[in-house]
Amino acid sequence: MDSFFKKLIAGFVIGVGAIIPGFSGGILAVSMGLYKPTIDAVTGFFKAPKKNFRFLLPLAIGGALGFVIFMFLLDWLFAGFRTAVICVFVGLVVGSMPALLKECNERGFRRSYPLWSVLGFAAAFGLIILGLVTTAGAQREITPLLAMISGAIIMSGVLLPGVSISFVLLNLGVYEGFLAVFTAPPKLFKAAAEAGGTFSECFRASLTTVPYMLFGLLGMVIIAVPMLLLVKKVIDKYHGPAYYVIFGVVVATTLGCILQEAVAIIEDPSFVMTWWKPVIWAALFAGGMLLSLSTEKFMRYKEIPDAAPEEAQTETETACGEE
Repeated sequence: MDSFFKKLIAGFVIGVGAIIPGFSGGILAVSMGLYKPTIDAVTGFFKAPKKNFRFLLPLAIGGALGFVIFMFLLDWLFAGFRTAVICVFVGLVVGSMPALLKECNERGFRRSYPLWSVLGFAAAFGLIILGLVTTAGAQREITPLLAMISGAIIMSGVLLPGVSISFVLLNLGVYEGFLAVFTAPPKLFKAAAEAGGTFSECFRASLTTVPYMLFGLLGMVIIAVPMLLLVKKVIDKYHGPAYYVIFGVVVATTLGCILQEAVAIIEDPSFVMTWWKPVIWAALFAGGMLLSLSTEKFMRYKEIPDAAPEEAQTETETACGEE
């Protein structure tokens, strides 16, 4: 039960990391020693289904809870404090870079590796600039296709350690819309109730965004297994180059997020710059960076020993602690 509870908490933290821009669910899983065992448990599920199910269940429950709870919180924060929240997120991602670099060099360093970061940066930043030119920082209306793509991107963020894929959604202008799809039902129910609707009418109103939710979940499901198999193969065979590409993408998406918000501020006629706003933004950035650094250290200290799926064939606790 103690191991179940620890993995439940770990799953909650990973779920939070998946939805918060600046955090990476994957890198949090790496820092707790759960990333490779989880990939092995999913890709080799039928080799030891009972033990793999017991291993994955608390992680799945905790991840779903963390994802949903913080989705509602972020929807509220973005409504009134968008720039301040993004400053925290940028600090979070900058604070996670040392952990990502450590993972990049886990199997050694070669002089050619930074070139992969340059390639990753160029590709990602080019797409970001293209998006800024074509949309000028605008928020896109969520369609079923965009909901499915967003769900796939979110799932990719869980599976790719070191990458805050939520930043990609911010750069695409769909992050807030994606949050709204999942947080809308209770708001729609409340609005219908305040308008004097019956329970049946309120319930039907709350189902308005359900099709979009289903498309988002479908995107997550479709991408999950192929991405797991691809990530496992690429990281096992090309660990250094793969992680350096990821590092370049992280840097590009961070700069892209800053540019996206700058464009939004410049185009907002109601925005008034005062001397204290940059001070607050800088403080929030520093706070986010310190939080990310301290979280990574805390998670390594609390690293959860558990069985890798191959080792889970045995019943001994010693084998369960080796991974």
